[in-house]
Amino acid sequence: MMMKSKLQAVFLAVCMVFSGMVMADTEDPIKMLKGVTDSVLKALKENSAALDANPHKIYDVVNKLILPYVDFNEMSTWVAGRTVWGKASETTRDDFVKEFQVLVVRTYATALRNYTNETVYFAPQKVDLTKDRIQITSTIVRTSKENINLNYRLVKHEDKWLVYDIIIEGVSILQGFQAQFTNEIRQKGLDKVIAQIKDHNKKGAA
Repeated sequence: MMMKSKLQAVFLAVCMVFSGMVMADTEDPIKMLKGVTDSVLKALKENSAALDANPHKIYDVVNKLILPYVDFNEMSTWVAGRTVWGKASETTRDDFVKEFQVLVVRTYATALRNYTNETVYFAPQKVDLTKDRIQITSTIVRTSKENINLNYRLVKHEDKWLVYDIIIEGVSILQGFQAQFTNEIRQKGLDKVIAQIKDHNKKGAA
């Protein structure tokens, strides 16, 4: 139960980061993450009544505000494995990204619905912005509960930073997805796993 609670908090933090990124300064990823957190927390509070009345509206929020700022291609490559990904056709890759994206977005939406006034603190830190990949540390501060240490992994595309992994207490979310799908992909192939994820997504939409 503790791990489930932590994972929900992690996905909440991801949502808070991604949702307001359009208003943030992409040249400074730390400033971006700090500003986004405040704006998303405010949005959740202001729209709590509407979301309570129609929980499915959270999907519209996630799809509109999160998708442009997540590197799902990078995430998919990690989950499938670079060897498998390199051998897959462009159509197969596109199909996997599409279905994996739906799966992740719904996980984010669930986390948003479980928002209970957490805050995210970014300690002063130096980041080498000359690199294409960076890691930023933060802490989820929870009332009357254990705080959670988080690291954000971002990759730079031109002048935009995209988040592709979150590390919770030393455990990578991408590694969690890898553990869930890697053996299935090796045994059944990427196309079969795509079909399984698609079926799961359909059931989740019901």
